[in-house]
Amino acid sequence: MPGELTKSVLIDAPASVIFKALTDEKELVQWMPRSARMDARVGGEYEFRFYAAARDAETTARGRIVELVPNRKLVYTFASSRDAPGAPPSLLTWTLEEEPGGRTLVTLVHSGIGADAFHLFLGWAYYLVQLAFHCPRMPVRT
Repeated sequence: MPGELTKSVLIDAPASVIFKALTDEKELVQWMPRSARMDARVGGEYEFRFYAAARDAETTARGRIVELVPNRKLVYTFASSRDAPGAPPSLLTWTLEEEPGGRTLVTLVHSGIGADAFHLFLGWAYYLVQLAFHCPRMPVRT
């Protein structure tokens, strides 16, 4: 039975900076995948390649953007090369809520996940921290 995990982090950066980090290929590779291809529009496709040195293995995630609200929300399907053959893609939802003082609450919901939930939980915890460290160093453009 598919499950769901939710993780949130409060980042000391405006939503516009974080949204760019989630959708811009050059930004993505600075905090998440080893390489990224992202067509940031509804219906656009993406491909992320990750490398795990501990396992000396590469993993690829692919999908299609199903919802995009600039600086507020990004939703895309997620199919990993680690998934069981024939498994349906899961769904990733990133929600950005601006808080007082220029901070943003980032919530990630990964739904439709199967047996790999524990590894996904650890992976997303790591990547949310990486995102938080990456964004404050970016200049804010108005």
